[in-house]
Amino acid sequence: MSQKNIQVVVVDDDFMIARLHGKLVDSIPCYQLAGTANNYETALHLVNELQPDLLLLDVYMPDRSGMELVRTIRAKTLPCDVILITAAKELEVIEEGFRFGVFDYLIKPFDLDRLQKTLKKYFQYKMSLAKSNTLSIDQTVVDDLKQLRSVNQSVNQLQQKGIDLRTLERVRNCLLQANRFLSAEEVASMSGVSRSTARNYLVHLVESQRAEEQLLYGTVGRPQRLYRCKD
Repeated sequence: MSQKNIQVVVVDDDFMIARLHGKLVDSIPCYQLAGTANNYETALHLVNELQPDLLLLDVYMPDRSGMELVRTIRAKTLPCDVILITAAKELEVIEEGFRFGVFDYLIKPFDLDRLQKTLKKYFQYKMSLAKSNTLSIDQTVVDDLKQLRSVNQSVNQLQQKGIDLRTLERVRNCLLQANRFLSAEEVASMSGVSRSTARNYLVHLVESQRAEEQLLYGTVGRPQRLYRCKD
């Protein structure tokens, strides 16, 4: 790995975004932009021809979806890792990406520093893999590799906090549909969960900066906490 740059193909239906992400890839040491594509057919051709290490892939494309491309790559057993970079927020897309082992999942719009951080972590992962080839594989080596995979790490963190993805999406959808500040009691009633569960998930959304919190002060008693989705 130290003698070979990581080859990357960038796929995005927006020409300007593809160019922007391509320039970022080329600016990072040990990375090289192998090509860009703006649709499924071109992307599949580049993956077959160039055999890149990594694909920066948009879900929405004009001809076929990015998830179809992921399925094709996995069916062909092509040795290509995937980072999904997309505006898609549907739970089904995220879950399918997890099942197909994507390295990370970035939601547009995002700061380019976030993409750079993911690419650096991917480089560390590839270096660890290369180093592991010279070592006897044991549980410690496997655990270290798992820690470098951003998606696995994110899922484990949610599980440790007792966060269920489907419940999280249900609570978040309540905020999106209301498009106003709601109390935990209102969210609990709308989503069909308990008040304490709604509050826990709302706090998580605020901590992850996907929702905002507002205090409503009355004449007596504690202020009421209200929540609204940032998206």
